[in-house]
Amino acid sequence: MEHVNTFEFHKNNPSESVEKYIKRKRVELSHEIRASKKIYLDTNYWILLRDARIKERVDDNIVKLLHLLETLVEGGHALCPISTDTFWEIQKQSDVDTLKATIKIIDDLSKGIAIISLPERFDFELNYFVLTKLKQPVYSPDEMIWTKIPYILGFVTPVSKTLPPDMSTAIQKAFIDQMWVISLMDMYEQLSQGPIISPPDYTALSKTLNNNKCEHIDDHSSFKQLFMAEIAGILDVYRNSAASIFVHLYEMETGSKPFKEEIAKSKGDQYMVNLICRAFRLNKITTEFPSLHVMAKIHAAARWDKNRQFKPNDIYDFHHAIDAIPYYDYFLTDHSLRHLVSQEIMGFNTISHCKTISGIEDAISELSQIATTE
Repeated sequence: MEHVNTFEFHKNNPSESVEKYIKRKRVELSHEIRASKKIYLDTNYWILLRDARIKERVDDNIVKLLHLLETLVEGGHALCPISTDTFWEIQKQSDVDTLKATIKIIDDLSKGIAIISLPERFDFELNYFVLTKLKQPVYSPDEMIWTKIPYILGFVTPVSKTLPPDMSTAIQKAFIDQMWVISLMDMYEQLSQGPIISPPDYTALSKTLNNNKCEHIDDHSSFKQLFMAEIAGILDVYRNSAASIFVHLYEMETGSKPFKEEIAKSKGDQYMVNLICRAFRLNKITTEFPSLHVMAKIHAAARWDKNRQFKPNDIYDFHHAIDAIPYYDYFLTDHSLRHLVSQEIMGFNTISHCKTISGIEDAISELSQIATTE
């Protein structure tokens, strides 16, 4: 593992806060990779490419796809950043050698870059929506969604209550610099020596979704109604994010934080939920809230198909689509999920330029054009 020590530098340059520093790091990263096409590989594609590399699969087209991706990444034409869900799914592998081979190819094709978690993206999309409407300066989600793999589960930093604030800040920024160069293999080797982080099990959630679908199967007479129900349900889950934007606005206006009683009394979270729901209902939302839009449409489509039952692995598949469609250029997945997200009723072509591809030959055909069209 590469070691960096920037503590002295940050101790001698204390003006920038930790919050501003991590934002600047992400903005700089987004600018560095702006010219590269972002390719999202679902977990099955990562496994196929891994097998091609370690010679367990001899399919000529898979080998060709692997070499194409390696060439595109090496030439700076493309990247394959991973997501939280890919991070979880690859850990289901029980064989240490194949797991390490998977991690190695992810490090090579992602260049250590990941998309931030869905809750973080939702926060950025909400902040961007509100602050741009108020004509306040704010980073766009496109500038903030890329990070390094150690921060794939969220941003964490060591905090000391005993050290002077300037010393603690210098330590935190130096910690960020160290995390910025850690690979997925470095993480695995560290985690394998301690407690194992277990991937989420969506068995209970899939059962709950099926029960709710059965109970409310005739509640909605149109896809739009079902879509709006999903929008409302998702916003209810993320209402704390909606409340936080009002806290931020209060701090901008007054320079101080509101009391908890003031936050509860204001009912700002419900106001924001209602505002966004109304905007969606009146078709006032276009490219704003792409993650919310894609999530709601996918779940609505799965519920709209009365013969479809949710399976535990569907949640991972849906999350891959929610990660990929709003911010990537290409999404490589299976035929079933491509069919689901490509339906005319979804209308994703109006909010995203992402091309969803299934089939190795189609992937080779599409991706082969990247270097020649730049």
